Amino acid sequence: MLFAGCFSPPTRDQKEDERMAASTAELSPQPRGSIDAAKAAPGDPPAPGLDEDVRRLSAERPLERMQAENRLRAAGPAGALAAARFLSTDAAPSALVEAVVFLEDVDLSPMEHDQREDVRAMLANALSHESALVRAHAARALQIQGPGAQRTAFLQAIADPERRVRWAVVRRFGDAPEELDAIQRQILISHLQVRPRASFDAQDVNSDGSLSRAEFTGTDALWRIINTDADDAISLAEWSAPSPSGVRADVIELLLRMHAKLTPGLEPAGYNPYAPANEQLNAAERWRTWSENLPK
Repeated sequence: MLFAGCFSPPTRDQKEDERMAASTAELSPQPRGSIDAAKAAPGDPPAPGLDEDVRRLSAERPLERMQAENRLRAAGPAGALAAARFLSTDAAPSALVEAVVFLEDVDLSPMEHDQREDVRAMLANALSHESALVRAHAARALQIQGPGAQRTAFLQAIADPERRVRWAVVRRFGDAPEELDAIQRQILISHLQVRPRASFDAQDVNSDGSLSRAEFTGTDALWRIINTDADDAISLAEWSAPSPSGVRADVIELLLRMHAKLTPGLEPAGYNPYAPANEQLNAAERWRTWSENLPK
């Protein structure tokens, strides 16, 4: 027969408890204060500047690239401006692409208006880079961030032979057709024209077989489109050469998108790039009439 309360647990060794507590205290880490990332030890190398961080965006080591990007993002507007300035250097195309990719994703809203326009202007300059990859990424950055005051320069990029550049223009202005005014739409429609010899002769006042800027009656933007070799005159060959078929296909794609958004329910003008020149001129004229009749 068992009786409750007849047994009691053995007493604990108080000295052993004290030894365990002392051992725990000795092994516990010392409390640390907050880390100051800007505070360097005497032997530490200086922190890289923002311009150097932009270069490190294309570094071979992934960790170095990630650290550079984090520092540029933490710098806010100064980091975005540093990446934009880098586009005017003679760095390798692969390095320029990494800087543009950074600008594709950066938030420009905290920047002052002039700073945002500076970034867009430098991206617009990159649209004429000899590397198609740089041009394509610059076009995508302007598509994402919005071209701002660089709308005309961005629109003219639709003449670029690189399909990815043209598609960025189509996407941007196809989604936001209200950004293009009448003159910019006229530049777009000019790609559909096969310019007639009679119009060339009418402007060739001195009959030397070329059009100087003083003789040319179009806009500066249209001058740059037609004057493909960027010299001081438009030759008859430049005048009469139509835009490449790929360019015209993307132009008509953009015009059809704009037509659907700006004048829903109306039948758009047709366009056949293989039709005789006079029919192409008539089609371009119908598109011009549509553009001019849009609300101001």
